[in-house]
Amino acid sequence: MFGRIMRMTAGGGVAIALAAAACTAEVPGFDSKSSEQKGAPGASLPGQGGEPEVGADGKTATGLPCDIDATLKQKCQTCHGASPSFGASAPLVTHADLMKDWPSGKKVYELALARMKDDARPMPPVPNPRIAGAELTAFESWVKGGAQPSSDRCDARAPENKGGVKPLSCKADTLLKSKTPFTMQVGAPLDQYICFGVDIDLSKKRHVIGLAPKVDNTKILHHILLFQSSTSFGDTPKECAAFGSAAWKLVAGWAPGGDNLELPPEAGFPQEKGTTHWVMQLHYNSGSMGNKPETDNSGYELCTTENLRANDAGVLAFGSTKFNLPPRSNSEISCDYTLPNTFSGVKFFNASPHMHTRGDSMSTQRLPGGKGTPEMIFDQPKFDFENQANFKITASVAPGDVMRTKCGFKNPSDATIGFGEGTNDEMCFNFIGYYPNIPDKTLFGLPIFTWVTPSSSAKCTTTTK
Repeated sequence: MFGRIMRMTAGGGVAIALAAAACTAEVPGFDSKSSEQKGAPGASLPGQGGEPEVGADGKTATGLPCDIDATLKQKCQTCHGASPSFGASAPLVTHADLMKDWPSGKKVYELALARMKDDARPMPPVPNPRIAGAELTAFESWVKGGAQPSSDRCDARAPENKGGVKPLSCKADTLLKSKTPFTMQVGAPLDQYICFGVDIDLSKKRHVIGLAPKVDNTKILHHILLFQSSTSFGDTPKECAAFGSAAWKLVAGWAPGGDNLELPPEAGFPQEKGTTHWVMQLHYNSGSMGNKPETDNSGYELCTTENLRANDAGVLAFGSTKFNLPPRSNSEISCDYTLPNTFSGVKFFNASPHMHTRGDSMSTQRLPGGKGTPEMIFDQPKFDFENQANFKITASVAPGDVMRTKCGFKNPSDATIGFGEGTNDEMCFNFIGYYPNIPDKTLFGLPIFTWVTPSSSAKCTTTTK
């Protein structure tokens, strides 16, 4: 939760349906010994020894007041449970956990409060709701009062740690996973990006109507991205670029606390007759590893149907592919794309913004007829590269409408940064899920309209401070 105060990890990739609430990496040098606890002389309160007590009535005593206990259980313990998962840096379960010393000289409870109040990098991260209002006031008052222990026995329950993924309402019939599990070795880098391919051969077209991650090893898995490719990638897990490939079509994604994706009943992602090439990228984080290798065989399960829905769904990227960010600057790119006649009757159903590490904000507006009052379709004032998320949206568009996408960046370096998929490049893409799908169009082999056209053909201006 607060590991990134000390050390920022690389997260990455692009996804049209990335529902993220990613956890953090362990900080080397963490002091696992609790400091001396405050309480009545000679008293021994539950949770001060490091283990919660569970009564016959099912109530738990963690040494924390029930309001603090409830906030941590519901908002933090998907990752920061008794055994931290998804790369989380520390447990946040008992009073003893929160009283531990951090290498910075702060207590864990002080860092927890700081992350709750951090507008730029809040915890829990988007798209989860912030700890705010009465919850934040109570936690802050408890901290200011010295984080005193309590003998409360509480009713609140922590969520079952499955990454927050609820079951699909449809019946999954396709499992995408590698034939060979990946093994992360002791001493591995903090972050590893591993890709593998799965080819699906079909005798007739089917629609993908639901997608959900199948999480295997919660100790090391940080996120999954699911792509379609025009060529086979190979089914053996191997290292790949953190940002994926600009040639891959982006379909779905997951990170801890995220959820599945079920398409509107009017649409499905098409799997055409023949071979569909899927590519999976898995981001592994060694922050929660012990002293032995960890093996993972996570993947994705799909609900597909031969009873085709009324519309094929597609993915479009709104934003820009041509920009330069000057050194030591704050910049905003504003890009307008006028929807052509093929957008008659088109509906948008989700958005997934994607930039790299200098990305700071993103929004997409619709200007009806090109001159109407702007209608906000999507707005993310604080973009977080490590917690890129899927956002459900509902919007109808028409030919002549202008889609205006704005990307804000902070470039503190001495180099000019341009568009690209590398670590030292940037992107400005808002991936929009929509239906009905507009087929690709070419002329003499040259692309006239593809998923990237709304970005590559947009008219953009850059404002720099």
